[in-house]
Amino acid sequence: MYKVEVEYSPAYEFITSLYFYINKNRQKIYELGADWKRNVDEKLSPTFKKALKDKRMEVLHRINLLVHKCPHNTPELFIQWFESLSTTEIYDYMKPWVKSIPRDMFDLHEHLVYLFKEWDEHYFKYVDPSLLKSLELDAIEKKELAKKMHAVELVEMCTNGIRIESNRVKKILLVPQYHYSPTSIVDYYQEFITCLYPIELHYNSPFISKKVIHYFSSLSDQNRLLILQSLYVKERSFKELLGITSLSKSNLHYHLAMLRTSGIIRAHHSSERVEYYSLRLQTVLNMHEKILSYIRND
Repeated sequence: MYKVEVEYSPAYEFITSLYFYINKNRQKIYELGADWKRNVDEKLSPTFKKALKDKRMEVLHRINLLVHKCPHNTPELFIQWFESLSTTEIYDYMKPWVKSIPRDMFDLHEHLVYLFKEWDEHYFKYVDPSLLKSLELDAIEKKELAKKMHAVELVEMCTNGIRIESNRVKKILLVPQYHYSPTSIVDYYQEFITCLYPIELHYNSPFISKKVIHYFSSLSDQNRLLILQSLYVKERSFKELLGITSLSKSNLHYHLAMLRTSGIIRAHHSSERVEYYSLRLQTVLNMHEKILSYIRND
């Protein structure tokens, strides 16, 4: 069974925030929606926004492998370190997990340095320090839990429902993140997995947490209720749920994402592909108690 390592660095959130801005889809799921995008757009120049549309930016999430190797943790120092690397050094750092890098890596390297500097200057340097502190504290908490909990259970708890059971995986790197909340960013690199899991900021709402709001939103659809009814009977594969719901593949993926990110169901992985889904009944029972506490104003 694999080992779990918990790590935190502001540089991870720096890369995650930029990746989120570039890949801002499914805003109904993400806590940072259209308002966040509009506010950020106002801060960015047209030239920079055009540069972000480069199709090669799909490699951006793999930069987390370099953050893992970087001896510095602030975005500014990470950018300086990244800029100093040669193409060969970048490949050497990533080759244990990545079979190849783009042929135009030299040009891409320069382009990424420009994007990183601009993103830090116009967005990330203004991120609330208390947010970064919350990420740091969560990592400290999870490091302590890693000493006591089984690796599979810890990963499921952090990701709110992603259960990875594989003898081929040797190590999972857990990193707290905020911008992609309530989803997790999971990348597979042969025997190594990076998992950027969401944290809940309790000060986001003065009355009820966004996690609870998302939970009840996930129940406000008859297709999702049908999925839950079928999973209460037994575990189901994606193919089985297609037959039960008669939904298109894209719609079913969306509904499963809503339920999975709310923590009501778990996705069972033995590889990159989800093998089957099951119901997390304890989440339903816990949420029942939580909503009663809000009503009682405990």
